Amino acid sequence: MLRKLFLIALLFVSRCSFAQIEDSIVTPNAVLHFYKYGKGTPIILLSGGPGISSHQEDDLAVKLSEKYQAILFDQRGTGKSHTFPIDSTNINLEVYLQDLELLRKKLGLSELNLCGHSWGAILASAYTAKYPDKVNSVILIGGGELDNNLGEVVQSCIDARFQLSDTTAWYYWNNPQNAAKDSVKAANEIRKINWSLLIYDRSKLEAVMTQATHGIFNKKISELMWKEMHRMKINRFSPIARSFKGKALLLYGWQDPIGLTTLSSYQKVFPSAYTIGINNCGHMPSVEQPEIFYTAI
Repeated sequence: MLRKLFLIALLFVSRCSFAQIEDSIVTPNAVLHFYKYGKGTPIILLSGGPGISSHQEDDLAVKLSEKYQAILFDQRGTGKSHTFPIDSTNINLEVYLQDLELLRKKLGLSELNLCGHSWGAILASAYTAKYPDKVNSVILIGGGELDNNLGEVVQSCIDARFQLSDTTAWYYWNNPQNAAKDSVKAANEIRKINWSLLIYDRSKLEAVMTQATHGIFNKKISELMWKEMHRMKINRFSPIARSFKGKALLLYGWQDPIGLTTLSSYQKVFPSAYTIGINNCGHMPSVEQPEIFYTAI
């Protein structure tokens, strides 16, 4: 019994030791939470979604903390970053960019190193477009669509991966009567179906889900932000090509229906970026092909 308690305590201490420091920024209508892992050059990690809390990327934070200081940032309305009201006046791209600027000032940094996954890559790109002189480097992983015109193409690529079992489960758990019986399970099953369509090897789905569910999903935040993004055009990001002088890495899975489809749009706005494609890999390279992924990073 004592041995079991010791092992539990050791596991708790080891997990907590990864997140060395938790801190927050208080604004008139929000508390923005972030976590620091390790020491060294700071790298800001921006998770996907939109609407997913930062811990979806905590595997990357732990790995990067071996050489750098990785900072997980709960975007407004996700994780511990509370805000009010939750509407389009408060959940929009401009506010999110202001939040990143507040984080930069809070950390006392003249420039940021940004690492964004999926939606996080869009957010990192938007910040770079607005503050090119305040960004030293960007790592963009499986970037979401910068161009509204690609939204339909991305969705078509995802839909093409539906299998019969996916379709059956999708309609079952999206049925209001079935979902009402167990709303938590319904949400988890739908999220599981979504991820199965984004990865290359379904035998790795459980491992991907284990990591993905570290980040809590806020559906309301996601809906509000996507409405905002649908009003935007790629020309919002085009100044990056002319004004950004830092380093950029574009990293994607060759079988990622999102990252591969959007790659050309990122290459246009980051023309000097170093680009790495990973074979047998979808939208979660840190889990699907960790050795190649972390070597690239």
